Amino acid sequence: MARLLFVLTCALLLAPPLYAQDSEPADVLLRKFDRALNAGDRAAIEALFGGAVVRVQVQQLERDLLIPNVVHITLRLRDRAPLEGAPPGDGFSLIVEFFVETPGKARILTTGMDIRRPSGGAIDSWRFVGFESLTSVEGLYKLRLNTTRPFSAKNLEINSEDLVLMLREGTVFQVDSDEGVTGLVLIGRGEMRFNPANAAERGQVHLFSGDDALTTPFEEAFVRISPSNYNERVTTASLTPTTPQERLVRRAQDVFARESPKSFSVDLQDLSKDTWHLLPPSQDFLAEVDTRRFDTLTYSRSSVQAEDVSVFRRKDRRTIALYPSVAKLAARGRFYSDDALREYDVLDYNVEAAVDPTRQSIEGRARLAIRVRATSLSTVLIRLNESLVVTSVTSVEYGRLLYLRMRSQNTVLINVPRSLPQDSDLTLVITYVGRIPSEDLENEAVQTRPDSQEPSTQSATYEPAFLLSSRALWYPQNPVPDYATGTLRINVPEGYSCIGSGQLTGAPGSTPVSLRDILSSRSGRTFEFRALQPLRYMSIVVSRFSRLAESQIDVSGLVSPGSAIDRIALTVESQPGVRQRGRSSAQQAEEILKFYTSIIGDAPYPSMTLALVESELPGGHSPGYFAVIRSPALLGSPSYRNDPASFDGFPEFFLAHELAHQWWGQAVGWKNYHEQWLSEGFAQYFAALYAQKARGDRTFVDMLRQFRRWAISDSDQGPISLGYRLGVVKSDVRVFRAVVYNKGAAVLHMLRRLLGDTVFFNSLKRFYSDRRYQKAGTEDLERAFESESGRSLDRFFERWIFGTQIPRIRYNTTIAPNAVNVKFEQLGDVVFDLPVTVTLTYANGRTADIIVPLTEMVVEKSIPTTEVVRQVQVNRDSAAIAEFEEK
Repeated sequence: MARLLFVLTCALLLAPPLYAQDSEPADVLLRKFDRALNAGDRAAIEALFGGAVVRVQVQQLERDLLIPNVVHITLRLRDRAPLEGAPPGDGFSLIVEFFVETPGKARILTTGMDIRRPSGGAIDSWRFVGFESLTSVEGLYKLRLNTTRPFSAKNLEINSEDLVLMLREGTVFQVDSDEGVTGLVLIGRGEMRFNPANAAERGQVHLFSGDDALTTPFEEAFVRISPSNYNERVTTASLTPTTPQERLVRRAQDVFARESPKSFSVDLQDLSKDTWHLLPPSQDFLAEVDTRRFDTLTYSRSSVQAEDVSVFRRKDRRTIALYPSVAKLAARGRFYSDDALREYDVLDYNVEAAVDPTRQSIEGRARLAIRVRATSLSTVLIRLNESLVVTSVTSVEYGRLLYLRMRSQNTVLINVPRSLPQDSDLTLVITYVGRIPSEDLENEAVQTRPDSQEPSTQSATYEPAFLLSSRALWYPQNPVPDYATGTLRINVPEGYSCIGSGQLTGAPGSTPVSLRDILSSRSGRTFEFRALQPLRYMSIVVSRFSRLAESQIDVSGLVSPGSAIDRIALTVESQPGVRQRGRSSAQQAEEILKFYTSIIGDAPYPSMTLALVESELPGGHSPGYFAVIRSPALLGSPSYRNDPASFDGFPEFFLAHELAHQWWGQAVGWKNYHEQWLSEGFAQYFAALYAQKARGDRTFVDMLRQFRRWAISDSDQGPISLGYRLGVVKSDVRVFRAVVYNKGAAVLHMLRRLLGDTVFFNSLKRFYSDRRYQKAGTEDLERAFESESGRSLDRFFERWIFGTQIPRIRYNTTIAPNAVNVKFEQLGDVVFDLPVTVTLTYANGRTADIIVPLTEMVVEKSIPTTEVVRQVQVNRDSAAIAEFEEK
């Protein structure tokens, strides 16, 4: 039951029953068993078991199935295999599922049952000769809306963390279960008050509602609650029994029918036509509130989530708030990793797939080598795109397995016959088929101006590129992904090419053992990729590519001692429309890869392929081993200049940014979405470093100026630590790039200037080396920098990564004989650590930059001079993210 609660908000869709071609013996025996069970005829039940089954075992099975108040027992044959040791045709091992129903409660029992007959015996001679209880699902309930005993409410309060639902006047209908009251339907004059304690979440609520607290009237609400918490959460003294009114009863029934299936519901299909539910665990809570102003809002408290308090709007999937409860925060601390939720590791993926880019379809088979991390594991949760149909699940150890598919979820639940202990291994083979759309890179491309009147350059003549990457869930994978090696064998139609995660292989003997080779009968071309360096996820892109260039980049003189890679195989593939532009990319990519390798002292992957594709807007995507670079038809179009990631003086920006992701985002991942800046902010800054090397200081300063402008304009939308959620409330993806990309890059530059180049770059090397092929968090980065610098950086990261404030600095300068005196004062009650550049321009035109670290509320500095100073400028290079005013 505890494992099942992980998917409380999902509805389960059972896989179709498996019937053998010749299932007559099993069918006949199971029909007899069905009749005997539902008649409660113990003598008839026991007569179906052979002498090898001891009576006490049969009696235990009867106790499991013939429970008090049983209404009906449904049997389903899920699998059949020959019985080991029996002559062919004389014995079978069955997997049988029992749905045991009482008036208000049910359970599912999965049992292994062996059947056999005497050699040559008649159909009536088959008997059960062995059985084993494998797994069970408990706690399925029928919910009943109590319309015969409604309550009149006056100032009724229902509470959960940071939430109060107040029904000032109205009618309440209880939702009953066998365990007690598990829900309420509220009708009347009500008010929802949501007031998160978390400062960042208050900011998001303010963006959504116009106030730090979301307060809105409602007339209808549906609440789910654990029966054990009912009296704690509900002010029952505010309820008075009243007479049912037909109009209100119908209204309550409509609310119940509309809202109750959305969460905690289980669709059992061939086992029961009724709707069954789970009960929320203790302290969990759900409210669907039909507000006047904001449509229906969902508040959820779900203890199995790392961030267990959320408010969202279902209709547009808009997350308004998401954060840990006080209890969760106390239990796990501020910093956490998604890995805490991981019950197993996938050590290696082996994926075979036939991909048709024109039909956007895939037929695949994946082998997952799994190691159990949990204390014990009997159900394996797998993520796979909901549009893909699973046709079979088997394991090397246990054969064919029962699986459940989540409705409207990218999730598959696989039942393992026996609980697996920690550190045990399991090999799953999952076959699947279906249509799947190409992954949309809109959020990874610059955006047109909202007010742009220019006609779109999008044309039907653009060659499509079929991309399947992390968000597509195109192969079965761990719900909490971690690093794993992998092999891809991808078949595509003639005329198409495939680029994938891993090194392209083809040498004799390099092909791995095939999974019953679903590709052997396929025409077209098959590409094989092997990733011996661990990856966060595997990706492919399929299109009509042609090869423009390939080379071997020698990085042996750039890497640190002990680095495993001294050469990078670079390949450039291009669609026809961008071949001319693509020819310059090979040389640029080689220079960029060498430059980044020299900074870090390591190359994460031994090969790199560029896939150049036609597109209306520039952008890119960079899985391990390759990068997709979108090349627009009209470079420098003014329609997309108003974007944080648009740099007019640096046309190779996207190439530099995406290649940096091989180090930041791929080789070093992020522990949770709050840490995305370790990928995007780092890639942005490394692109700026390359711009400085390739195009000079002026381009670099122009980028810093743009970093500062966007950071100041959009910091009030949320802190860097809010990750992908930035801009969601206002549906503006540019906010994410403004804060996570640009402000994140600016924060790194300020840290560099505070600590100096030697400490900064040594710290980056330490951080990369410590976390290579692992996930990382801001605390890991801080620890690396503190180790190298010998100073505490808590305040620096707290202000810049977790805060939204922009410092305001008042300054004055005085030119004196042989010195320039400067004074800085931070306004407000918060002290920031930031370096400020003071630029002195001498009478002869020469300039000098002096960095003044501001680490206190007031800082004064006397700068010695030996020449006549004509002008003093503050933050001319835009390197400090602050607003300055001269006194």
